Amino acid sequence: MGILLSKRNLKKGRVSLYLDCNIKGKRYKESLGITLEAPVSKEIRQANCAKLQLARLLRAQREIDYLHAHYWSQLPPLFHSPSEKIALAGEPSPDFFLVAIGFLNLYHQKDYRVVQAAFSYLRRFHPSALPVNHITRSFCTRFFCFLQEKLRGNTPVNYFKKFKMCLDYCVEEGLLPDNPGKGIRLPQYNDVTKEILSPKELVKLTLTPCRNPEVKRAFLFSCQSGLRWCDIQELCYKNIDFAQRHLMLVQKKVAGHSQKSVLHLHLNENAMRLLQESKGTPDDFIFTLPSHSYCLRIINEWTRRAGIRKHISFHCARHTFITSIMARGANIKTAASLAGHSSTRHTEKYIHIIDNQKRQAVDSLPDLPL
Repeated sequence: MGILLSKRNLKKGRVSLYLDCNIKGKRYKESLGITLEAPVSKEIRQANCAKLQLARLLRAQREIDYLHAHYWSQLPPLFHSPSEKIALAGEPSPDFFLVAIGFLNLYHQKDYRVVQAAFSYLRRFHPSALPVNHITRSFCTRFFCFLQEKLRGNTPVNYFKKFKMCLDYCVEEGLLPDNPGKGIRLPQYNDVTKEILSPKELVKLTLTPCRNPEVKRAFLFSCQSGLRWCDIQELCYKNIDFAQRHLMLVQKKVAGHSQKSVLHLHLNENAMRLLQESKGTPDDFIFTLPSHSYCLRIINEWTRRAGIRKHISFHCARHTFITSIMARGANIKTAASLAGHSSTRHTEKYIHIIDNQKRQAVDSLPDLPL
């Protein structure tokens, strides 16, 4: 067992920090989300030192959490908390939150933060120690109802699925005879939970100045191409064939587990004008963007200045693109292909929006003097 702090060199002198983990013969990498900037000034060097110290603390904490989750029952009584001593004296059932730490250390999928958030809400629902054998079907049902009260859209379902994955892990480790959450009906919401810009609002936004022109250019390009934030952020000039007006890239979100991960997209004239404002070498990023949270702040200011009162995030640009092409006659298969969806199931949720737009268009016809 080993957890090492490692570095990966990025472009322009930046360095990404991650954990190189070797747990029970399985090796995987865990991103810390910490990036050291190019040390071009004293302030940046000081910030890098602070980030590096934080990364070292996180590495040490991961190692302690793993040891605690897997060997806590074997530690001398001196190291146990009062609740753990009671558990050891009675039923030898470990605390689910300690098991969850071990599960997180072994979990290396891209939605790691979703799992963390699910356990965070479980802690809010049940603040005290939670013996694994105390988790019943009734407990699972009450926890899911709690998630539905606190969260919206598909988030409660997604969080509960991660909770059930950890329960499956408990079954595999012999801590539970079966998964008490299995069979609980989870409703799916097919509605698009993000706001969508109308054509008039998009024109208004285009004419409104933004204090960060790169954010504006990237957002408008996403409205014309449907690319996600993660793909916009890493889009390079080598991904664009300017002569053929063609874009080709591997979608980061579905890379490695979808047959439709490679996206081929024809770019319209609007998209080409947004791209050709500046050119660089093939490996250069097309957009120079701040962090995602800061980008959202800029978009919020920009939309408010344009008089748009909707809650607009960067992902709304993707939804705007898909609904726009469907409203202009693209069938569901074409829309799914242009959006990079693996099946039309993901695209079907936009149909009711188009139907509502058609209904509003008909209702907007002027009254006749009958």
